[in-house]
Amino acid sequence: MNISTAGMEGKEKANFEKWLSYLGVPVAAIVFALLFTMKTPPGLTLQGKAAIAVFLAVFVLWVSQAVPTFVSSLIAIVLLTLTSAWDEKSVLGVFGYDVIWLMVAAFIITSAMTKTGLANRVALWLVSTFGKTARLALISLIIVNFVIAFIVPSTTARAALMLPIALLVAQAYGAQPGKSNFGRLVMIQELQANNISTTAILTATAPQIMAVGLIRDFTGYSVSWSEWFIASFPVALCTMIVSYLVGLVIFKPEVSVPVVEDGGSDGIGKLREQLHKMGPMTNEEKKALFIFCLTVFLWATDKWHVQMFGFKISLVMVAIISATLCYLPFIGLISWKDTKIPWDLMIFSAGAYAAGMALDKSGAAAWALKAVFGSLDLGKIGFFPLYMIVMFIAVFSHMVFTSKTVRTAILIPAVIGIANVAGINPIALALPVSFTIADSITLPPNCKPNLIFYSTGYFSVLDQFIYGVIVCIAKWLLLGIASLTWFKIIGIC
Repeated sequence: MNISTAGMEGKEKANFEKWLSYLGVPVAAIVFALLFTMKTPPGLTLQGKAAIAVFLAVFVLWVSQAVPTFVSSLIAIVLLTLTSAWDEKSVLGVFGYDVIWLMVAAFIITSAMTKTGLANRVALWLVSTFGKTARLALISLIIVNFVIAFIVPSTTARAALMLPIALLVAQAYGAQPGKSNFGRLVMIQELQANNISTTAILTATAPQIMAVGLIRDFTGYSVSWSEWFIASFPVALCTMIVSYLVGLVIFKPEVSVPVVEDGGSDGIGKLREQLHKMGPMTNEEKKALFIFCLTVFLWATDKWHVQMFGFKISLVMVAIISATLCYLPFIGLISWKDTKIPWDLMIFSAGAYAAGMALDKSGAAAWALKAVFGSLDLGKIGFFPLYMIVMFIAVFSHMVFTSKTVRTAILIPAVIGIANVAGINPIALALPVSFTIADSITLPPNCKPNLIFYSTGYFSVLDQFIYGVIVCIAKWLLLGIASLTWFKIIGIC
C-alpha cells in the first residue's frame, strides 16, 4: 500500500466516521422511538420491549461514537429507569457491583507499578539480556509482554511502556521506518503480543473482568483467576508462537545481529545503559514487587484459600487488599493524586453492564434469541459446528466494535442465551468467547495499543491487516482444537 493510497483510504474513513457521528444521535432517537412505541410482540413483556429499545439506541451511539461512551452509558441509565425497563435501585446498584470495584483496584495497582518503575526494569532487563540476535530479540519482546501483563493490568499502559524499548530494539538492528522487515516485525508483533498476552491473564484488562462478572451473574458460575489462566494461557501461548513463525515468513528479517553505530554503541547497548542508569532496585520497587507477588499468589491459589486460611478471599477482595497496601503508611507506594482511574470507563462499564443485565432480567434476551434462532434447531446443529460459528464471530468482532467493553457487553449475554436455547453448558461457549475479547490486532483503530505502535511509521495498514487476519484465523482454529482437547480435559467443554 503506497502513501497516496493509504492517504485516500484514511480520508474516506475520516469522512465516513464524521457522517456516523452526525447521524448517530438522530438515528438512535428514531430507533428508540420506533421500538418503544411499537405494538408489543407476543411473548415479550412491556419491560422487555423497553429494555430492547434502550439497548439498541445506545448500541447505535456506541457504533457511531456520536457522543462519548460514558455519555451513552449515562443516557442508558436514565432511559432504563424512566421506561421501567429495570428498576432504579437495580440500575444504580450496578456501580456497586464487585466487577466495578475490581476494575478500580486494578487501575490503582497499575498506577503503583508504573510510578515505581518496576515494570520498566523487568522489560529492560529481559530485552537487553536475551536480545542478542534478531530472532531472540523478537522472542524476548514477546516474553516481556507476557511477564508485564501480570504487573500492569492495562493494554494501553503496557503499550506506552514498551514503545520506547521496541524503538531502541529496532534501532539496534538498523531498521528504517517503512523499509525494514525487521522493523515491521518488531512493531506488529509488539501490538499482537500486547493483545494476545492479555487474553492469558484474567486481570490484564478490565473488560475480561467484566466478562467474568457477566458469566457469574447470568449463569451463577464464578470463574477463578487460576481457572482462567489454566484454560487460556496454552491457547494464548500457541497463538503467539504461530504469530512469531508467520511473521518470519511474511516479513523475513533482513538482519540477524545488531548494527553497531559510529559512536561504538549499539541499540542493545543503549538498553543496557538505561537499565544501568536505574541503579540498584529501590525500596519502592521492592515494595511493589512484594505487593505484586502477594497479589499473584492469592489469585493463583484462590481454590485453596479455605484449606490455607480457613476462609476464601475473592478475586475482588485480593485486588482491593493490594490496592489498599499501595496507600498504607510505610508500605504504600502512591498517593491519591498519583492514582489514574479512568472514571469515564467506570461510568461506561456500569451503564453497559446495566443495559445488558436489563435485557436478561426483563426476559428480552431470551425472547430475541428465540425469535432469531427459533427457525433453527440449535440442539441438532451439534456443539462443535455451533461452537466454531460463535468463535469465528467472537474472534473477528473487534473489526466491527473497537471497544472491548462494548464487545463484552454484547457478546457474553448473547452467547449465554444461545447456549441456553441450544441446551448446552453456557460456560462451554461464554468462557472461550471471553478469551477473544482482547484479540484486536487487524487494524490500527481497533484499539489504542495498535495506534501507539502504528504511529512509529514502521508498518502500513495493509501490513497489519494481512498479518492480523492470518493470526486471528490461527487463533480461531486453535480455539477449535482446544475445544476437542484441552478444554475437555479441564472440564470446560
